Amino acid sequence: MPARRRRSLVRDPVLRTMMWEAKVKGDIYAQQLEAVKPFALPAVAGYQATHERLISTVKSVLAALGTEQSLVQEYMWYAEKLWKYTQQYGGDALQRQADALYLWYLARGRSDAALRAVAQSLGIKISPLEEIVERVLAPALISVVAKGTLTADGTEQALLEYSGRISTIAGYVDLGNMEEGDAVVIRIYVRVTEDSDFRLYRSETFEGRQIESALYVLPRLSGLAMRVTLQQTAGTFKTFGYLFVKGA
Repeated sequence: MPARRRRSLVRDPVLRTMMWEAKVKGDIYAQQLEAVKPFALPAVAGYQATHERLISTVKSVLAALGTEQSLVQEYMWYAEKLWKYTQQYGGDALQRQADALYLWYLARGRSDAALRAVAQSLGIKISPLEEIVERVLAPALISVVAKGTLTADGTEQALLEYSGRISTIAGYVDLGNMEEGDAVVIRIYVRVTEDSDFRLYRSETFEGRQIESALYVLPRLSGLAMRVTLQQTAGTFKTFGYLFVKGA
């Protein structure tokens, strides 16, 4: 037979307090500390040397830049966190963790030059800000609004039908299947007022085989609504891939 389960004990705040008090009696704590101290001493001694190096580095960086001398402790927190990352991660994982931490401290108003110099002292080269923003923030700021494939049938067919809050819309249309004798018209429409119909903003025709086959639909402010259509007007009907995203 399976072992009987122990009856669970409901622990109210008073009982939890009593249990905590029993665990932290001074004589019991003293015995525990004496037992573990020999094992902890080498690690503590090693970190103290690291701590001294970090604080010396931070002070030197701030002195050289002549900036934020009163914020040594905050830069120390940054340096210590980076040092811990070097013990936990490597390669791309370390780079991502360091870049994200740098961005967080930069958002708090800390010096770009100081943050990069402190990281460099630990052998970490912080990525260019534009790259960090694209990698860290873009996934949270950009969302897909339309994607898929469409097989032309000779009529004007919608690739994108967007309505909602004003956003910047951009996308790609894959014209790689086009051949000589094919012709495709891409049209962009917008609706400017609540009671208006869609108005044609732009129309462009593509003919024959496309060397630069990934058509980039430049970012457009959507207004109240936006529509992008495709119409194949000549040639054997082809299939076209597409992807559209909007900014936050």
